[in-house]
Formats: sequence, C-alpha cells, structure tokens
Amino acid sequence: MPSRRRRKLRRYAGGWIGAREILVYSTDGKFACELGYNAKRKLAEYRRAGKARLVPASRFAQDEAELKASGELRSDDPHVLALARQSGARLLYTGDSKLIADFTDRRIIQEPRGKVYSGAANAKLLTNRVCAAPKA
Repeated sequence: MPSRRRRKLRRYAGGWIGAREILVYSTDGKFACELGYNAKRKLAEYRRAGKARLVPASRFAQDEAELKASGELRSDDPHVLALARQSGARLLYTGDSKLIADFTDRRIIQEPRGKVYSGAANAKLLTNRVCAAPKA
C-alpha cells in the first residue's frame, strides 16, 4: 500500500500533470540506476499521453560534466541539475536537503529560480503557476 505521503503527491500531482505543465525526465545515465521499473513504466505512460517529455542524456551530458567539475555542488546530483538547466524545468520533488540547496542556488539555477516540492505543505506549488514552461 502506498504511503500517506505518496498518496498525497498523487492527489496533487494528478491534476497538475498535463493540465498546465508536463514532467521532464531522463532514463539515461545515472537516472537509469535511480528510476525503478514502475517509475519508468509510469513515466512512459505519461509520455504517451503528452504529460511528460523524455530528454536524452546527450542533451545535458556536457552541462552535467561542467557542474561536476565546478566543485560548487553540495549534492551528488549534477544529472538532476543539468536536466533542469537544459530543459527549463523549475519544479523539483525531493527531500534531499543538499539537492534542495543546489536547486535553489542562484549560481546553479538562474532565472526563473527553482522551486522545491518536498511534501503536502508545498502543495500550493502544484496549484499555482510557478514554473517556466519547459524548453522544447
């Protein structure tokens, strides 16, 4: 049975995904190890329905390498930050405090600034238009 937190996320995200915004994701590189089978299946379903866009790692690999080499990151997630920078995505769902610090750092994610959804207390992020539309 899904946790209470996951049920709340599904309830809030269900009406948000595809209504005004789309998910941006990748299944290459480090994402391949981090995403489970069910997550990949759900993302593919969203993609077929026009609610998600798959971004190949080749599109953000150079930026990921530069972020990794910069020494400015607190987190070990340059792939997530590079995907956000190259796709234009500005809303992130995570509970990782180091990734949150990087995602909200002006030196890493510039205009528009990144917003973080980390639980039901942040539900307003999913109901208000706070993110830029992803770049095509």
